[in-house]
Amino acid sequence: LFWYSHFSEHYHPVSKAIGHLATIDCLFSLAQVAKQGDYCRPTVQDNQRKIIIKNGRHPVIDVLLGEQDQYVPNTTNLSGDGERVMIITGPNMGGKSSYIKQVALITVMAQIGSYVPAEESTIGIVDGIFTR
Repeated sequence: LFWYSHFSEHYHPVSKAIGHLATIDCLFSLAQVAKQGDYCRPTVQDNQRKIIIKNGRHPVIDVLLGEQDQYVPNTTNLSGDGERVMIITGPNMGGKSSYIKQVALITVMAQIGSYVPAEESTIGIVDGIFTR
């Protein structure tokens, strides 16, 4: 009980240490997941505006389905010089939102330096993701 009563004196150093541990835990988790699955090291190019993902998979759905192989990989090819926008249509529960989220998650993962769930990936620097 003595330690608890003096905790407020040490709050800031403890809070800083917890923040650093959380960062290390996040980086370790990304490394562990990348090592387990069929992930690739994305090429991030700062001078080109493009998102090219060959046979990308949704990182969460890929883990949830496991070895059932029910999730079909998707290829995305967007660039500032070519196809810049996609209109995605289909029936309800057809996977439209999952596909959009997959591309967004792979893009964010590449931006932070993580391996991504795809055969191959080339992504330019992205400063925003817009949907709908």
